[in-house]
Amino acid sequence: MRERLKQLTAVSVLLLVAGGSLVACGDKDGAKADGVGESAGGTLTKANFFDEITAAQAKAATSHVVMSVDVAGQAIKADGDLKVGETPKDTAMAMSMQTGQAGLASIEMRLVDQVFYLNFGPMTSNKFAKVDLTDPSNPIGKQYSEIVGSLDPSQQLKDFEGAVSSFKQKGKTLTLDGVKAKPYVIGIDTSKIPSADQASGAMPKKLTYTMYVGPDNLPRRVLTELPAIPGAGSSKMSINYSKWGEKVSIVEPKASEITDKDFFSQLGSPTPEA
Repeated sequence: MRERLKQLTAVSVLLLVAGGSLVACGDKDGAKADGVGESAGGTLTKANFFDEITAAQAKAATSHVVMSVDVAGQAIKADGDLKVGETPKDTAMAMSMQTGQAGLASIEMRLVDQVFYLNFGPMTSNKFAKVDLTDPSNPIGKQYSEIVGSLDPSQQLKDFEGAVSSFKQKGKTLTLDGVKAKPYVIGIDTSKIPSADQASGAMPKKLTYTMYVGPDNLPRRVLTELPAIPGAGSSKMSINYSKWGEKVSIVEPKASEITDKDFFSQLGSPTPEA
């Protein structure tokens, strides 16, 4: 049962990280650095790339996301809406995912007011299990809360910016989400990411992102291929962003849709086995 929990957590975290890693919110006072976010349609460089992308996403705030992930031969597809605010409390998400796994074919997730709702189909009686991310006594909540906290661009993008080992605009421009999007190939040295777990061997030494960015400095597609990890194989990820700035409706499930059973306690401790 503990192994099953680890699988469920890994899948959900994968979506959070993928969906949130490149989505940004504004500075806490709503301000922006001088000149940042004012060069839409201008030249993006290694020096201004992260600032400009962050500012553009902060202004848009919402997007629709469609993802395709191949993790060691397992195909995962997901789509949903994201709303990233100035703080984790203002951040919301609604996503559905198809895993292709027997007994866990589909998963539905919602993040509203720092509460994570997870519907694992028959495993949760087709209802949502509730995880309060602000409850310090709940190890599951703490685990997810740390991931949701990574949506804070002041840390996420700052970490990536200092780890860029290569940056180049190259490749064919594509029409995505109705705009001409240019591809930027970005190499990341993970040893320079403060939050990267190098010791466990779970993080490859180098990551390469190809990000297609529109003239409004908003990403429309992000492609990533992770090198093979011992025991896990290689992984590929494709994320398509669209409908930037459009109104989204992300609400918590109805009371009748939420299970009153402590689903996670039935699975045991989430602490990885030695």
